[in-house]
Amino acid sequence: MAVLGNCVKFADLGGDYWQCAYVIPKGSADELMQRDIEDFRRMILALSPWLAERVNELKSWDDVKLLTVAVDRLPQWYRPGLLCIGDAAHAMSPIGAVGINLAVQDAVAAANILAEPLAPAP
Repeated sequence: MAVLGNCVKFADLGGDYWQCAYVIPKGSADELMQRDIEDFRRMILALSPWLAERVNELKSWDDVKLLTVAVDRLPQWYRPGLLCIGDAAHAMSPIGAVGINLAVQDAVAAANILAEPLAPAP
């Protein structure tokens, strides 16, 4: 059994609800979903053995959702009266949770650059 994915990320959303992201190469979802769900469970366990008691929650491919990720950016982030920051300017992959960090960095950089020019005259 070849393992298609290379990364498993988890988010505990409280109570009995949690999410698991299994990262696969773009365009390989059809190949993966041709396999039996048991193969997919084994692939997850190969990367995260501690999920042995939970992986059986995946009963069929209906329990698995494909999130297609596009990383994109605007060629120009501003126009008069408008400044786009964060995902509005450069959408990031949710893997690694870097989007909010980049949005904060954008806001700090914008504040540092614009504070003086936009300050009221003394």
